[in-house]
Amino acid sequence: MEDRRRFIKRASALAAFGLVGDWASAAVETDKFGEILPQRQLIRNGTKVTAFCLGGYHLGTTENPTEAERMVERSIELGVRFFDNARRYHDGRSEEYMGRFLTPKYRDEIFLMSKAPAKTGQGVSQQLDESLRALKTDYLDLWQIHTFTTPEDVDNRLRDGVLDVFLQAKESGKTRYIGFTGHQNPKTHLYFLKKLEDLGIEFDTCQMPLNVCDPSFESFQHHVLPVLLEKKYGVIAMKTMAGGSMMGERIDTTPREIKTEDIPNVINETELSYGDLHRYVYSLPISSLCSGCRFVHHLEENVQVLKDMKKLSSADFQKMEAYAAPYAGMIVENYKRILQ
Repeated sequence: MEDRRRFIKRASALAAFGLVGDWASAAVETDKFGEILPQRQLIRNGTKVTAFCLGGYHLGTTENPTEAERMVERSIELGVRFFDNARRYHDGRSEEYMGRFLTPKYRDEIFLMSKAPAKTGQGVSQQLDESLRALKTDYLDLWQIHTFTTPEDVDNRLRDGVLDVFLQAKESGKTRYIGFTGHQNPKTHLYFLKKLEDLGIEFDTCQMPLNVCDPSFESFQHHVLPVLLEKKYGVIAMKTMAGGSMMGERIDTTPREIKTEDIPNVINETELSYGDLHRYVYSLPISSLCSGCRFVHHLEENVQVLKDMKKLSSADFQKMEAYAAPYAGMIVENYKRILQ
């Protein structure tokens, strides 16, 4: 009976999203820098962010600061006001670029997040201070525990003081909100959420893989998303193109034993388009879609999909998932792991 009550509650949360599913067509808002992209609620208190978030990892791939500056400036021009980063992306270069080109001019108008991958309280405390220095700000809007992998990893980080430091950072004002991320297996997310529930603690956000392949293999969409909605977490989607693996590319998580020629190009081999990959995720009950853009034209294409967004029907969802289902699994979604 308890399971049935939970199912009904989660189904209601999903149904409620259907009532506001046309959020992308909401009235345009502006700030002193121009029009802002459509926004969705991220935090329980009503705080909103732009539905597109510029990923920090790809920003640091270039060694040319001029390219990074152009990406930041074009993001602002296009209405992006949500920016992602993490300590140690390219040895700190991603945060340093945002500290040079983003926060000095735009800090008051943006929502800025970063993440800490260290495994101990002392480590994440040091990384928070490093992030604040690199980003040239005295606070983050959102700070997230970076990349939980297994339930054992969760237990170890809690034992070693990571949770305590995150709670202290929020209390002291070094970050307004706290969250967590991970991409390996939905069981880990559910395990951490249960740990928090047992401790009587709520985080604010979760960042996790959501894409058209996900429903068919170790699915975050099926197993974690309903729980997050029930708990009123902000949901930040990542790996919306499987990190580029859907286009037949090797990515940083591709195991050596997988041959490049064995990675299928889902776009070339199906009826799915690049735009469909983001349209699918935007039509889920998410707060924002975080995507890395190596070149400005990638950014412009991603933003245009959002501007042209129309709500997908159930038939559209089913058709897209059917196209992608044969490609789901450890080759395309190679960042996932199967847990016992």
